[in-house]
Amino acid sequence: MTLFAATLTFIFGTFIGSFLSVVLYRLDHKNKPIIFGRSICQHSGKKLRALHLVPVLSWMFLRGRSAYTGEKISVNYILLEVITGLTFLTIFFTFNFVDATASNIDPNIFNYSIVWPTFANFIFHLAIFSFFIIIFFYDLVHKEIPDQISIPAIALAVAGSLIFGLPPITSMLIGSVSIAGFFALQFVISKGTWVGGGDIRLGALIGAFLGWKLGILAVVLAYFIGAIFATVLLLKKKASRKTEIAFGPFLIFGTYIAAFYGKEILAWYLNTLS
Repeated sequence: MTLFAATLTFIFGTFIGSFLSVVLYRLDHKNKPIIFGRSICQHSGKKLRALHLVPVLSWMFLRGRSAYTGEKISVNYILLEVITGLTFLTIFFTFNFVDATASNIDPNIFNYSIVWPTFANFIFHLAIFSFFIIIFFYDLVHKEIPDQISIPAIALAVAGSLIFGLPPITSMLIGSVSIAGFFALQFVISKGTWVGGGDIRLGALIGAFLGWKLGILAVVLAYFIGAIFATVLLLKKKASRKTEIAFGPFLIFGTYIAAFYGKEILAWYLNTLS
């Protein structure tokens, strides 16, 4: 049953990833409604058919080209679908809501029960990471973090702390204020050249979601990974010291690591000090 549920979760994640690609496109075209309305071909403007909207498979079947014009479709679409599916799969294995004790009378896949509190936590993490994925790709492409995404995500993270108690409210408040304040200080000192206003709100989101301990770990990991990435680009002469690099994706990546492996990392680090 666990394998069956995991497979469904991955497939569901790819469909959500396909929807998130629509949200990203409409965020970039501000005259379009973000959620409602039919999906259209970006090259021809024609409405897409149901067969064109099957995640991953449609892109592969069409060989990465528009069904109407034959123009290339960005590989970002299939990447977003696969990344969302894999992220949802990670969340499932972290919050496996399936009771593995099957009925002794009829032990088939339909006789497993659901642990509802864990399921609620699972759904919360699916929602919050959907926001993170939108921020990741939008900032990667446009070097901007839209308030239409970050502010509702902060509200959701705060609600998660109040409902599930993880992180505790005090940790949530300290984390949100301290990390947002850290980026706000950089914004003021550099007059907006080091970080942008979107990074401040993303910092508040990370702190509200992870609390102060894991939140600080996420920021440290982001700077560490970002430094490695920037060094590689400099060595390969694909960037200069003046090249603008979006920091949001590194913060999201750091948040992902801290959310699912942060406790183990902190435990390992503390053990090395003792």
